[in-house]
Amino acid sequence: MSIFTVLACQLALLTYHQLTTLIDLYPFNGARNYSTGESIAEAGINAVLMGLAIAGYGWQIHGLMVYGVIYYFVLFVFEIVIWWIPYFFVPAGHVRRWYNYLLGIATSDLSGGDTLQRWLTIHQRIHAGTITPLPVRAGRIVPNLEHTILHLWTLVTAMVTLAYFLA
Repeated sequence: MSIFTVLACQLALLTYHQLTTLIDLYPFNGARNYSTGESIAEAGINAVLMGLAIAGYGWQIHGLMVYGVIYYFVLFVFEIVIWWIPYFFVPAGHVRRWYNYLLGIATSDLSGGDTLQRWLTIHQRIHAGTITPLPVRAGRIVPNLEHTILHLWTLVTAMVTLAYFLA
């Protein structure tokens, strides 16, 4: 595994994320439905978080390299929490309380209450009508094609980053 491969994966993930956040490619993405503040926050926060790992591997800064290994796997887990769990399962009862807590951390929505219900509303506003390779399930989050690609690329980047770090 070469540093070029690691940096190419990390830069491709960052570039893909920024383009799909900031550029309207409807029906591929729902960027047109973000408010300006939502777009800037989403792009800015992720540019910093992903940029730290890129800087670490680009300049071989050990602490930021460790951060990168952890960050990409945490990001992938958050993507599962945000998109895939509510597609396949509707957490209920005691599990819903824990799920709402995790979802709140993953989405930076710590206002309490039913985080999943708020996310369903946001998802409908932003991502309704975008292309999805999966069957639509009424009342559920449906990962669209844009995010399915993002999640696969996040996993690839996490694995490549880890492989380089361990080599």
